[in-house]
Amino acid sequence: MSGDQKKHNKRGLFMKKVLKIFGIILLILAAIAVIVYFSVLRYPNLKTDPTVGKWYRVETSEMKSSDGSAYHALFKKGDENKVLVYFAGGGVSINEDTAKYDSYNTTLVWPDLLANLTMNMGGLCADGEENPFYDWTMILFPYATGDFHCGTGEFEYTDTDGKTKTLYHNGYINFTSAMDEILEKAGLEDVDTVVVTGYSAGGWGAAILANDVFTAYFPEAESKTVLVDSSVALYDGWADVAANVWQAPEHIVDRIKTNNLTLDSLTALYEVYGDEVNILFCCSTRDGDLAKIQRYFNDLVFDSDGEMPVDEADGDAFETILAEFVSQLKEQTNANVFLFDDFDWYGREINLTSHTVIATPYVFAELDDTGKSIAEWLNDAIDGNKADYGLELLSFSEE
Repeated sequence: MSGDQKKHNKRGLFMKKVLKIFGIILLILAAIAVIVYFSVLRYPNLKTDPTVGKWYRVETSEMKSSDGSAYHALFKKGDENKVLVYFAGGGVSINEDTAKYDSYNTTLVWPDLLANLTMNMGGLCADGEENPFYDWTMILFPYATGDFHCGTGEFEYTDTDGKTKTLYHNGYINFTSAMDEILEKAGLEDVDTVVVTGYSAGGWGAAILANDVFTAYFPEAESKTVLVDSSVALYDGWADVAANVWQAPEHIVDRIKTNNLTLDSLTALYEVYGDEVNILFCCSTRDGDLAKIQRYFNDLVFDSDGEMPVDEADGDAFETILAEFVSQLKEQTNANVFLFDDFDWYGREINLTSHTVIATPYVFAELDDTGKSIAEWLNDAIDGNKADYGLELLSFSEE
């Protein structure tokens, strides 16, 4: 064997050893990651008589995300007889195109820590004494079903690669399964105050499911409030989508009478509870994401990159819709609203405003010249001191 061959063989053996060591290091790192996930980042499964102030996962065999993978809700028991039910947002699926282009959250964010941050970036569910709702029981529903948390069906579609797939609109099953599990194990007796809230798609979820929460799970609560954050868009097909795409329960579909799903849901809630329920709605005046989705609902067209376009004219159109919606909502439900245009949004250069507030630290910030934050406004309403803020910001509002 020549000297060159010996050097080559030694080099080969050396590289094998390096790769073997590298592989062992990767295995060790993977093992550490698994240990950290299950011991630190992953919340434990909900147990009977849970510890106050500790977060838990809530999962059953019926619960799943849009791709069929496992889904879980999040729960923390407070030391007050008050419950906050919180629905996260993240787009919507109404047809094959919205399914194909993933215009909604398709799965839970891994790990739990990120899932929680996605829903709770310093907002109403934030841990910390600066949050006036910190001591409340929290029930959080991540969004991973594209159906405003109210579906029970399976929707087949063809993806961008031409493959047939199934989208599991499982939101309502996730909701009821988690709520049943929580009430069975958590010992939530004598609840006196319940707030149902959500942002964007979760705001629609709050409007749609508030009646279920109040009637089926906390009927004895003396104080009932629903806060919808940035969730209004007009679409003639809402009833058809709810019935045939999401396969929502009949009692939800039957409430949809017009092209305004939010208005129909909150009006139906008010017809049941009247002034016993506080109905609150907050939104920025030229919400960029709602302007974008409204343009899509008008045309049902994506651009060549599978994106929903938006421009200043869409902001004008949304502002007109918002003004009419607010007027109808107040007339039909005695609701209170908080409108704002304070925060930067990525479309500010085309005169659009921010989308949602309750999942961010801005929920605790004083807005405009009101002297109030959204959190304070919500607290006031719970205490019976209801008010409107920001109506003057609507260019098309009545004097």
